[in-house]
Amino acid sequence: MVRIREIIDPDLKAKVIAKLAEWRGLTPGTVPEWFELDDADYVDLLQAIAEDERGGADELMDDDRM
Repeated sequence: MVRIREIIDPDLKAKVIAKLAEWRGLTPGTVPEWFELDDADYVDLLQAIAEDERGGADELMDDDRM
């Protein structure tokens, strides 16, 4: 389990809160610091954030070898 308040990097914490708020239909200010994510949800959030930063779908999905 990962609690939002345990994320040390302030930039990453802000990105996680923003993405979580987007997924839940909330505003970032309403997501509490004590909110817990299980490991799978945290990984999904990190992957979604990385995909947003790359600007699209995972590049490996376009690889014909896969």
